[in-house]
Amino acid sequence: MDVTAAHFDLLPLQAPPQPTLSLPRAEPRVWPTDPATEVFTDLRVAPGVTVPATDSLEVTRRLMQLAGVRMAFVVDAGERIIGLATLADLQGERAAQVAAARALPQRDLPVLDVMTPVAQWLVIDAGCLAWAKVGHVVATLRASGQRYLVVTEQATAHAAGAQPQAVVRGVFSANRIERATGEPIEDPLRSRSFAELAGAIGER
Repeated sequence: MDVTAAHFDLLPLQAPPQPTLSLPRAEPRVWPTDPATEVFTDLRVAPGVTVPATDSLEVTRRLMQLAGVRMAFVVDAGERIIGLATLADLQGERAAQVAAARALPQRDLPVLDVMTPVAQWLVIDAGCLAWAKVGHVVATLRASGQRYLVVTEQATAHAAGAQPQAVVRGVFSANRIERATGEPIEDPLRSRSFAELAGAIGER
């Protein structure tokens, strides 16, 4: 059917019902006693953004911008997750220091140089999703100084004798929780990147 040739009546036009209007909330309002799953990004439903470890910081930044996210998982040539990088990591002091040491423009550094390797992550088990409240997540974010909490679970081993592998089930994002609660988690956290936190923990 040629839509351009078809006849359609105009939709009824009218004046706005009120002189001021508002946009719908991107996130439903939640409270500390609500289930944590209300603000959980389940990667079985909403796939996460991944970026090759060899991609530059500028390419990674653009990908995050297009996807509307502030964090991406970093993968190797075999598509295995080897780390994560946040927007703060791409623009932070660590990236500037590495770029200066290598006499390279910061935008040209590979994301591998500023990511937080999996071995340095602080994660929670997916079993917590059955009982955790929003308040538990907020308290954990505050105590750890993180803007993201990665949730992992054990995958079922299909091959005989194969060891079960840990997989990323999802993520709690401080940004999302702040939008949903209407309250900042803690302003000082904004100045600390995931990589900087992991580095501080490794020095202890």
